[in-house]
Amino acid sequence: MIDFSKGDAYHDYMKVDQRTMAAHRRAMLEQAGKLFRERGLDGVTIAEISNAAGMTHGAFYGHFASKTVLAAEACRHLLESAALRWRRRVFAAKRSGADPVSVLIEGYLTPAARDSRDRSCALASLGSEASRDPDLLPAVTAGARALMDVLTDLIMERRPDDPADEREQAALSALAAMSGGLTLARVLADDPRLSAVALQAATSLAKRAINGTT
Repeated sequence: MIDFSKGDAYHDYMKVDQRTMAAHRRAMLEQAGKLFRERGLDGVTIAEISNAAGMTHGAFYGHFASKTVLAAEACRHLLESAALRWRRRVFAAKRSGADPVSVLIEGYLTPAARDSRDRSCALASLGSEASRDPDLLPAVTAGARALMDVLTDLIMERRPDDPADEREQAALSALAAMSGGLTLARVLADDPRLSAVALQAATSLAKRAINGTT
C-alpha cells in the first residue's frame, strides 16, 4: 500500500501511472497500425487490437472512444512516424555521401515493401480505404502532408529558384509515383516480372519529379 500522505509519494505514483498509460496507448497505436495495414481497417476488431497490445478489450475504452478514433490516430501516427524515418534516412545519406533522393525512393519502392503490407507505407496500404471515411480524412491528410514536407525540402535543396507552387506540385508528383507505384506493384503480384517493372517505373518517375528532369 502506497502512503499518499506524503506529497512526493503521490507525485511519483502519478508519474509512473502516466508513463504506464502512455506506454499502453503507444502499444495500441503500434499494434493497430500493423493489423490495419495487414488486414484493412474493417478486417480487425477492437478485441484483436487489444489482445495484440497485451491488454483487455475493456481497457481499450480507457484510451480511445471508438475504433474510428483509434484508426484516425493510428493512420496519422504511422504516416508522421514514416516522415520522421525519411528525415533520418536523408540525414544518414548526406553524412555518408550518398544521394538522399535515391536512398529515400529506392528504399521505399522495394519488393520487401510490396510483399509486407504490415510493415510498409500506410498511404499505400490504407489510403484508398481511408479515403472513403470522412472521419479519417483529416488524419490521413495531415500524415500525407508530413511526407510531402520531406520531399519538398529535398526539392528546395535541388531547385531553390523554383516557385513554391511548383515545388508543391513536384512533391505531390513524387509522392503519387511512390505510393501509387507500390500499390500497382501489389496489384500485379501475380505477374512477378510486371510487378518488378512497376516498381522500377515508379522509382524513375519519383526521381524525375524531385530532380526536375524529363
